[in-house]
Amino acid sequence: MAFAFIFNDVGVGEWFVLLAVVLVVVGPKRLPETARNIGRWYSRMRRAADSFKRQLMDMDTDFESAASSVETGLEDAFTVEPDPGPEEDFTAAAPAAAADAEGGDADHKES
Repeated sequence: MAFAFIFNDVGVGEWFVLLAVVLVVVGPKRLPETARNIGRWYSRMRRAADSFKRQLMDMDTDFESAASSVETGLEDAFTVEPDPGPEEDFTAAAPAAAADAEGGDADHKES
């Protein structure tokens, strides 16, 4: 409640004094109308505060969603995947390379 701090600090005797002052200032004829107007004003302010609070919560949710998207994008951008390398099979070429290193040809060996 918006006025909770007032209700906790004001005693019963102080409320009677406050009511008497309002009665004298406003008058008994206009007191019900003034009380309704204060109630309407309080209701409007409460609705406006609730609406503002909802908008802030929505912005917070949108911000968290955007932050999560940015974080995911940064992780994807800076993730280094290993190079798969060439797709050729070099195992068949290994005997020929070894023979070339010895100075001969693996397919045409001299006997």
